[in-house]
Amino acid sequence: MKYKDDIPNGYVNGYFVGVRQGSPTPDALEPTADGYEVPRGTERIGTVTPDALEPNYPEPATDDPEEGGGA
Repeated sequence: MKYKDDIPNGYVNGYFVGVRQGSPTPDALEPTADGYEVPRGTERIGTVTPDALEPNYPEPATDDPEEGGGA
């Protein structure tokens, strides 16, 4: 299962990756890379343990690549 990205709060595909300060280091081979390709490409087996205060967080992703879903 994939989850929507929540970059302002530091989550990519349900994983906490921290809140970035500044901009990513440029990559000459992949100029569009943002550094989150590995967590974004991970396919979870099962679901994330729900949070008692926010039971619907993180939201499952759609097939829209802009939301962390799809391929």
